[in-house]
Amino acid sequence: MNKRIVYIGAEKVGLACLKELMELGKNVVAVFTADDSLKHKIADFVSFDENVGKIPLYKVVNTKDPKTMLLIKNLKPDLIIVISWSQIIPKEILDYAPLGCVGIHYSLLPERRGGAPLNWAIIDGLKKSGITLFFYDTGVDTGDIIAQKEFEITDVDTPRELLDKICILAPDIIKENIDSIEDGTVLRIKQDERMATYTKPRKPEDGLIDWNKRINEIYNFIRAIAPPYPCAFTYLGDKKLAISKVTRKENKLYIEGVIE
Repeated sequence: MNKRIVYIGAEKVGLACLKELMELGKNVVAVFTADDSLKHKIADFVSFDENVGKIPLYKVVNTKDPKTMLLIKNLKPDLIIVISWSQIIPKEILDYAPLGCVGIHYSLLPERRGGAPLNWAIIDGLKKSGITLFFYDTGVDTGDIIAQKEFEITDVDTPRELLDKICILAPDIIKENIDSIEDGTVLRIKQDERMATYTKPRKPEDGLIDWNKRINEIYNFIRAIAPPYPCAFTYLGDKKLAISKVTRKENKLYIEGVIE
């Protein structure tokens, strides 16, 4: 008998992984997704309304809400899966599922734990990164690793292209490992704390361009926070210019944006 799965997810990657579980015939007993009121705060927001079939769908403002926590507890999950969910999952919820809580982080753990890993990967000029399927614990992306997949970062990629790549890789990594997670035979790899690094969450106001930096650093910075994320910006007098696109030819940058 399939284990009882409670699914917590948002954004396009979260929806892609949910669809994969449904196609595999897994016993998803409930789906929790972001409330519509949070749309303006979620870069890659997508509605789950027409995509869950007959599975009960609950919209959440705060995972720590006692009613939400009680609802998840009463669902008696064997396993909890969390994909593209930026809120902290309380320890109480982690303890509800005997098989644990698994999720995907957008880096090759233990490197680049923490916030905004895709943005920082481009800002820092990485040529590759990846995704990690891992068990949640009470730390920040510190749980046991299940599997990883790498992807290339080209010189023209923005977060949109990276998310498109992850939308393919994430369902695959779920498909390849879900059976062993459910039957308790999955390989668990402890993270090497000596290799751990962290990235910081980013806020819209962090997008101010420093024109004193080298041209390549400015180029990476602008494309790293291109849509669906809040754009890099600069000021023209007292007007704010939000830059949505940048191209580079030799030692010149060509930008497109909107004066706000």
